[in-house]
Amino acid sequence: MTELTKTLELKLVDPNAHKREKLRETRAAYQQALQEAFDANCSTLGEANDIVGDYHLSGYAKNALKRYVPQLTTTYGANELSDDHPVRFTNEGVKIDHKPENTIKWYVKIPHHEDYHLWVPAQPNPEQRDWLEAVIAGDADVGEGRLLKRKDTWYFHLIATRDIPLNSEVPAEERTPIGVDIGEASLVTVCHRDEHGSPTNPELWTDEGKTVRRLRKRYFTTMRRLQSRESERIADTFGDELWAQIDDILHTVTREVVEYAESVEAPVLVLEDLTYIQESMDYGDYMNRRLHGWGFAKLHAQITYKAVERGIPVATVDPRNTSQECHACGEGGTRPQQATFKCSNDACWIEEYQADINAALNIADRYLSGESRSREHENGDDSAEDGASLTGPQDSQADAETQQATLGMYAS
Repeated sequence: MTELTKTLELKLVDPNAHKREKLRETRAAYQQALQEAFDANCSTLGEANDIVGDYHLSGYAKNALKRYVPQLTTTYGANELSDDHPVRFTNEGVKIDHKPENTIKWYVKIPHHEDYHLWVPAQPNPEQRDWLEAVIAGDADVGEGRLLKRKDTWYFHLIATRDIPLNSEVPAEERTPIGVDIGEASLVTVCHRDEHGSPTNPELWTDEGKTVRRLRKRYFTTMRRLQSRESERIADTFGDELWAQIDDILHTVTREVVEYAESVEAPVLVLEDLTYIQESMDYGDYMNRRLHGWGFAKLHAQITYKAVERGIPVATVDPRNTSQECHACGEGGTRPQQATFKCSNDACWIEEYQADINAALNIADRYLSGESRSREHENGDDSAEDGASLTGPQDSQADAETQQATLGMYAS
């Protein structure tokens, strides 16, 4: 068994005028309280409580704020807030109800103020029905709730954690490591070695990488033009539609990565450890912006939770020099072109090799060398998925959102 944490999304179904007004009031009060506490640089629960205590909010929202603001100011060192944040509620205020006899079967309790709550019908993501049923049955632990609005539609996100059984009890040393290289030329590259140690069945998502680069370039170019004309509403709509296209690509690719793993006997997916990448990511503002905006963390998180849901273990390794070492001899090399690795060892049988496959093999080999460790969402969220906001101005599905949304689109 392994523990998996996931963000469940429910779309609120046509709240009446009264409930829409109460949702707007809650959202507005929360944003004001968050901004005031953040501007006051609150670094403790007590300091935040002195500010948010007077706002017209439920205790669940206030308690979430009192914990959240010190994280922004101390843990993440944020220096500004983005324009919009979801309204957060502690898990005590979160409740989902299921009425299978009704036309609309799911309902969400939204805390408004003190003892006043709104019950709103909701439509869940069909792919997450089993998770919601686990919540109702008490087989999943409920975490923080988040209320957000996209365009004219309200959504409620629920953090849930449950135990997922692994498909097999094969020892770690007997598993087949599949190296996963996340890059820019090829969005994702996977490869593993056969029983003889030879590289086999590499797969590259190069066309998807090209499409995402094109969409991102279009996004930033068009957004600059629209914002210069002060067409904020059009800019927001355009951005939402474009990032939805990118999201679809990321979900498709990560699903196919997991399907690749399912075709291998006793697989383990091996990814680069985000901790090391964040620590070493200091390449100047331009490159930092590109790497963060690429959605590395979101791809990483989606592969991880989709694999765990299928019972496939995931491990991470130190990513240092995986793209600069030869997978055949271990010597250093160069990349004369983005997709080409050139080994510097004249005695090595490899002269030039596909760079992303070379990196994926190095990642897999580090698992075999014993450098890996299990990856079980120790950050308390999926992630998004977090890395969610690392790819665009979306909602807050993970801690990556905390870093990105608070620092702005070009955070590094």
